Amino acid sequence: MTASAPRRRDVIELFVPGKLQQVANGSLSRAHWSTRSRWANKWKHLTMSTLTAGALMYPEAYRSMRVEEPKRIRFTAHVGRLWDDDNLPGAIKPIRDALIGYVIHSDAPDSGHRFEYAQVVNRKERGVRITITPVAP
Repeated sequence: MTASAPRRRDVIELFVPGKLQQVANGSLSRAHWSTRSRWANKWKHLTMSTLTAGALMYPEAYRSMRVEEPKRIRFTAHVGRLWDDDNLPGAIKPIRDALIGYVIHSDAPDSGHRFEYAQVVNRKERGVRITITPVAP
């Protein structure tokens, strides 16, 4: 878990390490609900740990951020090979859910937050880079 120095005071960039799994087409699609739950909880825990480390390393950036203010949140998955783009949001869902209460107040469509998904092939550093940028209302 690493937190990068914000490029500007209002931009936060974090990296949550780990190997993503495809929920819709992969082994998790056939897994028992408890296996999927353990997988989701692992990612939520990793994300919260990364958020905590980022807050300790860059307190000013976190202090100036209000959960209700609209933000653009970009998730960039570092994967072993490119996925179908419709599989990406499902794999990143527990990471997105972990942001609620810490970075955003809700992930509902009417929350004012914009979520973007991207992927890059990076076999050496697997995980998800989260870039949080405030959006003018």
